[in-house]
Parts: sequence; structure tokens; C-alpha cells
Amino acid sequence: MDQQTSKKTTVAQKGRKGAQRRGRSGSQSAKSRGVRSLPDEVSRQIVKDFIMSEKVPAGDLLPSESQLCEMYRVSRSTVRSAIKSLYEYGLISVRNGVGAVVLPRAHEIPHGLDRLASIDTFAVETGHRAGTTDLTWEQVPADAEMSRKLRIPVGDMVLVVKRLKLVDDEPAAWVIDHLPRELVDPEDLRRKFRGSILDVLLEDPVQAIDYADSEVRPWICDEELGKTLGRSEGDAVLYLDTTVVTVKGRPVIWGRIWLDPNHFRFAFRRRRFN
Repeated sequence: MDQQTSKKTTVAQKGRKGAQRRGRSGSQSAKSRGVRSLPDEVSRQIVKDFIMSEKVPAGDLLPSESQLCEMYRVSRSTVRSAIKSLYEYGLISVRNGVGAVVLPRAHEIPHGLDRLASIDTFAVETGHRAGTTDLTWEQVPADAEMSRKLRIPVGDMVLVVKRLKLVDDEPAAWVIDHLPRELVDPEDLRRKFRGSILDVLLEDPVQAIDYADSEVRPWICDEELGKTLGRSEGDAVLYLDTTVVTVKGRPVIWGRIWLDPNHFRFAFRRRRFN
């Protein structure tokens, strides 16, 4: 089987498997189960095949809609949705009568505050490489703050996962995730972990992730955090405090994330309410 045929099969099979999962899950929403839509899968594959690989350099055209439909064995409406996502992420410009032109990659990762997704996901979707280093796993008894954030008794065991996230091989974020031991299997998490705890749980229908309550605020680096992120003591970074909640209303992750603003740009849409 040639490479192009293999890619076609992969994307099409993902779509069929997603449909099968939807059929088995009854009324539970795709969002709460963490199942990616077919347009999302196609947009990720386009990024991987043409943008990250630089097979199509900045300034050149992506394959046409009909070519992408044939390549990934999907409908034209699916391809158009995938192209729209790439446009919204600033990876391409779309010119009527011309096509989709690949844009030079921005240094930072744009992050929509209203979307529940991992650093790894945003990095890949915007044409960057994500990596993980300085990874540690430990179990500790919940202190007062963990108890409040995770809604568990003080002293209950908590799984704490720490790591440094890299973007294009540069330090970008220091992440500390806290998970109630009673809700997760540490060994299963470690087997499935590829850089993001959130990604593992989003793909787990048992956890059924629903939303995250998050707050972003400035944070002044101390010496230790500055060294970790490659910054200086006294530099300002972004601090994200986020609690991920299941459809049953149980907090399953309390995340503390320190982000180098040179690598992240947050955006949101302000709506008018009468």
C-alpha cells in the first residue's frame, strides 16, 4: 500500500470509528466524551502532512479542495470545515479563485480561552512541535488548597504530575496537574500519557470531561521558576489556574500552569448583550 493510500485509510477509519463510538454512547455528547470531529482530524492531518513538514512552504498553495477530498477520502464540506479551522488559527490565508496559501508560522501559539484543549493540541494545530521534559509522578495527601480545588477531604491521596512543556524545543510552560487518586488509575495514565494528562482524559469516555473553570493572571518569576522557563527572576509570565470538571460535576484535574508569554497569545471574542 502506498503512502497516500495509507493516509486516506487512516483518516476515513478515524471517522468511521468516531461514528461507531457515537452510536454506542446514546445521548452522551461528543464534546463530553472528547471525540474529535472528522474536520478536526483532517485539519490536524493537513498540518502534519503539509505545514509542519514544510512540504508546502510559506507562500505556496495547499492542494485544492478536490485533491484533499481525494487524499483523505472525505466530503467537500469536511475539507471546507478543516480549511476554515486552519484559517482561524492563522496558518493559512484563503483567496477566492486562488486557494489556501500557507502563511509564515508565528512564534507564539494562539489559544482560544473558550476552548478546552491541551498545549500539545494547540501547538500541533498551529504548526509547532510540542515536547515534554522534567516529568515526575508522585502521590501526596491533599492539603487544604487541593481539598478546596478538587472537593475532596484533606488527607485524601492526590496524584501530582509535573513537567516542563517545550514548544519547538524551547521551554514554554511549567505544568503541575493534581488528580484525585480515587478517580484515576495512575498506571493506566502513565501508559497512555503522551505529554498531556488532559488529552488522556478527553479521550476516556468513562471520565466524560465536560468543561474547565479557568483564570489567567500575571505572575512574577522567582529564581527557580525563572530558571525553569529560561527567564530571569522578576520577569512577568502568565499563570493559568484551571479546574477540569466531568459531566457529573466532579473536579478531575486541578492544573497550575506557568506560561512564557513569548510562546502563547490568548484571544477571546467579546459579545454584545442587550
